[in-house]
Amino acid sequence: MDEPSARDVLFSILFYTVCSGAMLVTNKVAITCMPLPGMLFCIQLSAAVLYIYLFKSCGVLKVDSFQTDYVLQFMPYIVLFALSVYCNGKTLEHSNVETVIVFRACSPLLVSVLDGLFLGRQLPEARSLVAMLAIIVGAIGYVQTDSAFQLAGMKAYSWVTVYTIAIVIEMTYGKRITQKIEFRTPVWGNVLYTNALSLPAMLLITAGSGELERIDSLQQMDASLAGVFVVLLSCAIGIGISWAGWNCRSKTTAT
Repeated sequence: MDEPSARDVLFSILFYTVCSGAMLVTNKVAITCMPLPGMLFCIQLSAAVLYIYLFKSCGVLKVDSFQTDYVLQFMPYIVLFALSVYCNGKTLEHSNVETVIVFRACSPLLVSVLDGLFLGRQLPEARSLVAMLAIIVGAIGYVQTDSAFQLAGMKAYSWVTVYTIAIVIEMTYGKRITQKIEFRTPVWGNVLYTNALSLPAMLLITAGSGELERIDSLQQMDASLAGVFVVLLSCAIGIGISWAGWNCRSKTTAT
């Protein structure tokens, strides 16, 4: 595989950063309108799969077909992905956006360590390590001043802690997939596999959490035009972050 240019790397980082921030805020608003995170994510995953097949049928996109051996290699990643996404939604439902940002900011240090241990990548240089440790110190400061932590202790961070652990392992395993599986269309192939295979897993999580029994309760949903628009917007951004995540993962390290 050819080494990406500095411009390609910069674009991939910036685009992922924009999509990630927009996804976080939009999901917070969407979950406020529709407090059923599992169902929201099922809608987003379905929208991504429909988008891919629609543009594939029009000849705009070329996407790899499903292969049994690839699907089997993807299954551990799918479990981690569905878990991290659902926990992210539950965190946004019960906490604020700042909490997710703080915990997510700590993940590169953990990912870089796992990269070195399991993928043979170089560990962070001293300057990068100092920068990431500074983020950890800032996160500790945030926790100490957070009113939710002062009232409930670590119980206030149960969902976001599981989310952080899952996303760290997921990101590391995702990089392993890019090394082991050779798609003809590397980015869109990974996007299709991730969204299509995660949909059944997310449906199981949604059913297991009792959301299907609550879906008919109109009191729990904001059926206004604004609420529908936010959900549709989250679907569009979800497609963008799916592409940006795999594109960025193939070009960059954790640091």
